[in-house]
Amino acid sequence: MLNTDYAGALPTLYAATSRDVNGGGYYGPQGFLEVRGSRIGEASVARQAKDASNVGRLWQVSEELTQVRFRP
Repeated sequence: MLNTDYAGALPTLYAATSRDVNGGGYYGPQGFLEVRGSRIGEASVARQAKDASNVGRLWQVSEELTQVRFRP
């Protein structure tokens, strides 16, 4: 196990409540390989997460699985 439940929730809580975050930012642990630790800060985004085809496919699959459609 990499993190406790508490440590795993910290990045989400930080992003939702801190005055030091940027809109659209990505936050996570600042420890070993950005997968461990209780110090939270801006984290790097994986190359695959920036790929438009991956983003579109994830959105499509999410809508199919949840049966919820979002149309701006």
